[in-house]
Amino acid sequence: MKIILISFFILISPQISAHECILQGTSAKEITIYNACKADSKKQVHSTNLNNSLLKVKIKELKSENKNLKNQLLDLKIRLNSLLQRVDSYLN
Repeated sequence: MKIILISFFILISPQISAHECILQGTSAKEITIYNACKADSKKQVHSTNLNNSLLKVKIKELKSENKNLKNQLLDLKIRLNSLLQRVDSYLN
């Protein structure tokens, strides 16, 4: 299930790049620089999207865990109050 979610986030994430590769000329050196730039930018975008997707999934899991822990704490408070009332009734 996690793999499906991660894949979904990767596919819908917009591909944003902070750097734009521009071909400056037609020499072999400039074309090589341009191609290297394009390859690097694709790697960075994929890595960033994957990290963001993983973080979103992790945040969702942590929120769920937090909700469960709050419910457990509330249940414990109710049980302790009930126990305290029983002890008070025996003392009185």
